[in-house]
Amino acid sequence: MSKMPVPGAPLRLLLATGAWGFSFPAAKAVMLVQGTVLEGWPDWFQAGLVLMNRMLLATVLMAGLYWRNLGAIRACEWRQGIELGLCGGLGMLLQTDAQASIPASNSAFFTQFTCIFVPLVVALRERTLPAPRVYPACLMVLAGCAVLSGVTLDRLGFSRGEWETIAAAALFTAQILVLERSVHRGNDMRSTATVMFLVKGALFLPVVAAGVFSGTGIGTGLKERATLFFSVYANGPVLGITLALTVFSTVYGYATMTRWQSHVSATRAGLIYATEPLFATVWALFLPGWFSGMAGIGYANEHLSPQFFAGAVLILAANALLLRENRSPQASHSQSGPGA
Repeated sequence: MSKMPVPGAPLRLLLATGAWGFSFPAAKAVMLVQGTVLEGWPDWFQAGLVLMNRMLLATVLMAGLYWRNLGAIRACEWRQGIELGLCGGLGMLLQTDAQASIPASNSAFFTQFTCIFVPLVVALRERTLPAPRVYPACLMVLAGCAVLSGVTLDRLGFSRGEWETIAAAALFTAQILVLERSVHRGNDMRSTATVMFLVKGALFLPVVAAGVFSGTGIGTGLKERATLFFSVYANGPVLGITLALTVFSTVYGYATMTRWQSHVSATRAGLIYATEPLFATVWALFLPGWFSGMAGIGYANEHLSPQFFAGAVLILAANALLLRENRSPQASHSQSGPGA
C-alpha cells in the first residue's frame, strides 16, 4: 500500500523549486566573478567548477549536520543516493554542454519535456492512461515555458544541443521516478541526499580536472594553471555566493525534494518543478544588481515583460488543474511519488 498524499507536500516542493530558481542568477554571478580570476578559461570549465563546488560543499554540510548518521547509512540508501546522483549529475552535464551550442531559450524549453516524459512513463508502467486533466496540464506547461523563453516553431531545431537537452530531460525524469519507487520508502532521506551530493560532486570532478590539466584555451604551464585555479578559493565573493547557492538551492532545495516528493504524484511533482523558470525570473529582477555591487561585476537586473505574465498564467493554471488530486488508495498507488 502506498502512502496517501500529504496536503502540505506540494507547497514544500514549490518552495524547493523557488530555491532552485535562485540558482540561475546566483550561478551566473559566480561564473562572472570566476571569470575575473580565471580569465580566458572556457565556459564549460567555469560551469563545471560551480557545479562541483556546490555539490562537494553540500556533501560536507550534510555530513556536518548529520554526522551521527554517516556510519549507519544502509545499502538501500547508498543505492538510491547513487541512482539520484547519476541521473541528476549526468543530466546537468548534458544540459550544460548543450548550452554551449544552442540558445538558452531552447535549453529552457526542452528541459521542461520532463512534464511530458513523467506521465508517459507512469502510464506505460501502470498500463493505464493518465487522468484526463493531465493532458491539458502538460500542454499548458509546455506552452507557458515556450512563452517564457521566447521559443517559436521557426526557432526550434534538433541539432546535437537540442538532443542533449532532451536526453538531460529524460535523466531528470528518471531522477523524479527514482524518488517514486516504493522500495525506497523506508530510507532516511537525509542519508540519501548526502550520498546524492557526493556522487554528483564526483561526476563533476573529472570535468574540472580536465580543464586544469588540458589548459584548453589558456596556454600556460600546468603549475601556473594550478596556482591560478586554487586562487579562486581565496576570492571572497566567489566563496560567499557559492555558500548561499549551496545552502539555499542545493542543500535546502534537493533535501526538500527527496523528503517530500513521496507525498505527491510523480506527474504533479513534474508540473510543480516546471515553475522553476518563473522563480528564476523573479530572482533575476533584483539579485544581479545586488551581486554586482557586492562583487564588482557588471550584471544587470532583468525586467518583467508581458511574456512573463502570459507564461506564468499558463504554468500556474496547469498546476491548479492538478491541485485536487484523487485521494483514493487506488489512484495514489498508480501515480504516487516518493520524494532535485
